[in-house]
Amino acid sequence: MKNYGGLLAALLFGTMLTACATTGTTATSSSDSYKDLAKSQQWWCGTFGTTCTCSIDGMKTTCSLVYACLNSGNCKAGS
Repeated sequence: MKNYGGLLAALLFGTMLTACATTGTTATSSSDSYKDLAKSQQWWCGTFGTTCTCSIDGMKTTCSLVYACLNSGNCKAGS
């Protein structure tokens, strides 16, 4: 069962990487879920910083997460 959860997480993350937002996009979120997802990507962004060129509420994250947040209506583009 433990491997199944890891596989599911890897597939989810891979799917998120397929979507794109413009590099350097910043957003603010009213959703605790997207804030938590951005927090959960902090290890990834610390290890593979070149893949995290966007941000949600000041937390560096992948642009695909920002794209998903903006398209779902849970984020507003920042300035």
